[in-house]
Parts: sequence; C-alpha cells; structure tokens
Amino acid sequence: MNRRNFIKITGLPIGVMALSSHRRGCSNPTEDYGWNGPSLEQDDIRLSVLAYAMLCPNPHNKQPWVIELTGPSSFDLYVDANRLLPETDPYYRQIHIGQGTFLETLVIAASGLGYDAQIHYYPKGMYSNSELLDKPVASVSLLKNENIETDPLFAQLLKRQSNKREYDGVGMTNLQIDLLKKTHSQDSKSELIITDEKEHRKSLVSYLTQAMQIEVGNIDRDRETIRMFRFNDDEVAKYRDGFGVAQSGVSGIKKIMIENIFLSREGTEADPRYFGEQAVDMTKKAAESSGTFGWLKSEGNTRLDQVLVGREYCRINLQITAIGLVMHPMSQILQEYEDMLPLQTQFKGTFDVKDSETVQMLFRLGHAKPTTHSPRRLVSQLIRL
Repeated sequence: MNRRNFIKITGLPIGVMALSSHRRGCSNPTEDYGWNGPSLEQDDIRLSVLAYAMLCPNPHNKQPWVIELTGPSSFDLYVDANRLLPETDPYYRQIHIGQGTFLETLVIAASGLGYDAQIHYYPKGMYSNSELLDKPVASVSLLKNENIETDPLFAQLLKRQSNKREYDGVGMTNLQIDLLKKTHSQDSKSELIITDEKEHRKSLVSYLTQAMQIEVGNIDRDRETIRMFRFNDDEVAKYRDGFGVAQSGVSGIKKIMIENIFLSREGTEADPRYFGEQAVDMTKKAAESSGTFGWLKSEGNTRLDQVLVGREYCRINLQITAIGLVMHPMSQILQEYEDMLPLQTQFKGTFDVKDSETVQMLFRLGHAKPTTHSPRRLVSQLIRL
C-alpha cells in the first residue's frame, strides 16, 4: 500500500500513527507519558514540533489544545472547548495563557529542529473575553532554515516542570534576578515583578492561603479540581493529564500509602472536605518555604494579551530551569469568580497594582529537588480530523 492510500484509509499521516504507538520502557510510569520528545522515526516536522509544544506549562495540566493540519508544514491552533475550567477560570483567561505557553514552546522547539516558526495570531478574528469561539488562536507555518540559531532554552524543554514541593527558603541572588529580568522581553506588554522582601513574603503567604481557603469553599470548584487529580498510576495511564501527589514530590512507600489508604476518588468525591483541608495546608507550607515570589502584570487583557503573557511566562519557566532553580504558579488569587474578587482587590492594593492592570500569573521561585513530570497525552489526540 502506498503512502497516499495509507493516509486516506487511516485518516492520519504516518507520523501521527508513529507518535500514537511510540513508547519507551522506563521505571516510572509517568516519565514515559510524553516526556521523551518526538519518536526517532518521526519525519513529519509538524508532529515533531507538537510533541515538544505539549510539554509546556498549562492550567491544571488540562492540555487544552486542538490542532488542525492545514498543509505539509502548517497548522492552526484552537482552544479545546472540552478542556476548560469554568468554575475556577470562568472567562478562560488562564486557558488562553496556556495557548501562549504552547506557542512559545513550539517556536523554541522549531529552532532546535532547524525551522523558523511563523505565527499569525487570530487569523479569523479575535473574540472577546466573554466568549469562546471556534476560531484559531494562531496559524503556524514552519519554514526550513539551515542558518537558524537554536534558542538556548531548547535544551530545557525536556527538563522544565512546575515544582510543587516545599522549597528551602533561600531566595534568588541578585545575579539570578537580573538574568531573569533580561530574559523577559524588553518590548513586552507585561511587567515582571520579583520580590524577596520579608514583609512582601509574609503578605503573600497570607493572601495565597486565604485564596486557597476560598477556592475549596465551594463544592463545584472542589469537584472541578478533583476531576483533574490523578489518584493512582492507573488513572495517570488512563487519562495522561492532570496532576497527583507525585508532582508534590511524594514518592516510594509514602506515595503508595497515600494513594491506596488515605486517598481514593470515590471517598474524595463523596466528601471533599479532607482534600480541601490538605490543599490549604500544602499551600501555606509551600508559600512559607519560598524565598522569592514573582508575577506578571499587564495593562491590556485582551485574548492576544493573554496569549503573549503565556509566551513570556513560558520563557521565564525555562530560564529558571536553566539556572538550576524551580518555580510553581500559585494563581488562585488571580481567578475571576465572584468569591475571589474582594481578596484580589486587597492583594492588588497591597502591591500597588492599578485597577486597570491585570496580574496574569503569580509564582514562587526557589530551590528544590525535581519532581515527577506530569503526564502528557498522545500528539495524535490533539489532531482534529
């Protein structure tokens, strides 16, 4: 059977089939779910780039992307309307930041594979913050360039992670902060704030703990988070998304005991109070253990602004990885549902954020051992047929 007929019958290019079936054995099951990069047999540049792009940070590891292949070296990126967080992200702002992290990872990966990735934002028109339309967020064209310089952050794509462990309390050095600020684009529409001041850290611990208390104080929000929590390795293997205790640095016998004795999906869904209490306790301890915090704020808050902030956040995450540090987004206080708005107003007042400005991402930075990577789905699951 020739290549054309094979594609016609299966509905997918050969490369997609290769990525669907490619597996490598390893001792930790989650390490095999997406984090090896593209298959060595992969010769479709679109799919190779997408295999890297999926490794980007994204809210609750929802992986909210749909790809429409438009040509031999081009495709469109859409928001996956089936992978939203309506209770905690009612206007889909964080979901669109996750589109930006995807695009930035894609561009970096393309450079490492010898291609320029040209991006045309919202080619069929941008929609408002009060809606989500089935229009592409971006059209991407990959152009071969033998003279392209590999982005230095390409080496961090398979290492980057959002580390939820408790940190060692040591703040970033001035040199590290300066390097991070240089990474942040000078012509960016957002501003990067870094603080390690004692009073700022004290205030942030209080705000972030209160924000988590508000978050878990609603049954619908609780259930939304619980749906994305993976209670055991079988769920990780089945869904290949979300997060679990392993991403908090729990491993070995302790992980087995928590997953088999203290936590179960049935029990937690029936009565999520213990789950919520643990989330508040872990948030407080995580914040208290952090020597440095940062956030990105912007004057604009259009869908394009959100995507561009995502690209900037992604580069920060990769640069932090490059200098041997870790980071963890703590964005509950930035969410726009009604219960959170009074506390969010207090937070903005404390840190002199104008009413007209939007804090798009808030994160802690520091030192900690790596955790297990959160799983990723198959590239073929993103493709719209």
